[in-house]
Amino acid sequence: MRQSIDNPKTRSNSRSLGLWQRHGENLLLLQPFMDSVIVRGDGCYMVDADGNRILDLAAGQFCSILGYSHPRFVKQLQHQIEELLHIGDQYISPGVLKAASRLAGVAPANLSKVVFLSTGSEANECAMRMAKTITGRTGMLGFNRGYYGISLATRNLSSISDHPGKTDFQPVPAHQDKLITPTCHRCPIQQQYPSCSAACLAVSLELLSSHLENVAAVIVEPVLSAGGMIFPPKDYLQKLYAAAHEFGALFIVDEAQTGFGRCGEWFDIQNYEIEPDIMVISKTGGNGYPAAAVIVSDSVAEKLEAANFTHLSSHQNDPVAAAAVQAVIDIVEEQRLVEHSREMGQYFMAALRGLQERHRLIKDIRGRGLMIGMELLAEGSDIDTLAFRMAMLCERMGLHITFSYFEPVIRIIPPLIISSKEIDLAVGILDEALRALENGSGKLSDLLPQNCRSGPFTRGMVSGSALSLRRMWHTSPQQWVNKLKSLRWTK
Repeated sequence: MRQSIDNPKTRSNSRSLGLWQRHGENLLLLQPFMDSVIVRGDGCYMVDADGNRILDLAAGQFCSILGYSHPRFVKQLQHQIEELLHIGDQYISPGVLKAASRLAGVAPANLSKVVFLSTGSEANECAMRMAKTITGRTGMLGFNRGYYGISLATRNLSSISDHPGKTDFQPVPAHQDKLITPTCHRCPIQQQYPSCSAACLAVSLELLSSHLENVAAVIVEPVLSAGGMIFPPKDYLQKLYAAAHEFGALFIVDEAQTGFGRCGEWFDIQNYEIEPDIMVISKTGGNGYPAAAVIVSDSVAEKLEAANFTHLSSHQNDPVAAAAVQAVIDIVEEQRLVEHSREMGQYFMAALRGLQERHRLIKDIRGRGLMIGMELLAEGSDIDTLAFRMAMLCERMGLHITFSYFEPVIRIIPPLIISSKEIDLAVGILDEALRALENGSGKLSDLLPQNCRSGPFTRGMVSGSALSLRRMWHTSPQQWVNKLKSLRWTK
């Protein structure tokens, strides 16, 4: 039985395509778009100009953990906008003071001082500057599959900057290095977890040994989402945390996607029993409103204030951003969404493993809470387009999913309010899409957007082999394997 959502209009008689035709010419296209023009949101659903309901397993841009148009969230922001929208950074409002107290109250116990900002990129840049000020060093260390933002510094530390000759990533900031990501299911140094004892970390630190004395901070995502839905082992991150402090660096955790209950704790770093020096929140903290924050320990705060560290931006400590963060905390707490995330995550994972038993295309299911990866089995040229075709097939049936930059991994990161009934519907659509792919359906040319702007844009990307789906990383860099062998030989 067909599992697609009962949507009223076909694409041949589409108001969305009509809107594209009449008004799309003046939109600067920096990325392709789906055909659906979204006019409103309702819980876990987006609704387009034709009345089609699209179940969103990406929570917007991984932000809307309370779903769309949550009445309590909307009411709290409306109240703040009516009362006080914006003030200069020389002043503070009562709402900002109260929100800082609320955020410190749910953060890891050692973190107590807060500054509110607007975006994850800005917040990560601020955290990096803080670390450099405190340590007097200039180096930064991230994961080679990490994603830290779109500013020059954060983008070059991210995996998507690994494109030789890309002038828009230049100049590369000095002293930025990358650790081997602990992708245990396909070990880059051909070891087996847990008997390896985090050998990839030892190899990384040995290769970078001459740089470590200048590293100001190690910055990590507890789950590497864009990098392939990678969940580093607990002992790996604990060893990295200890190593960072041993060579004099701070430990920064970026909870952009994993914060506020996504992974079954208020913040995913709590699953690792690690107390970071600095924590960054964004995306989930604003439920779709542009809000971010940097939270630091008392020790870090004292050193920053002693050094007269300053960070000034137009929307720093804005009342509405703070109100958004406080509303998220209030609602997550009152609706027990941390616990709900754990329960629905277990339900979703069990359903997906049931799919895995029926579909040869599913290679692996992994996740924590409502942050789940479904890796597909691709061979040959299929690896470049498989996840894209899967996403487009699901979109045609009323389900929105996204995928990672590397192997074809479907990212399932829905609003935390998702119900078991909505999960059943999503799994039914995934089932049908997988069956279509296995039967040879889902020709790429038939699935591309039809709107007058994105259609030509996407076809050009495909013909030029420039899709971001392309594999950008080798699973066994020989340099790392050789280094592991040399380390073992000297022991």
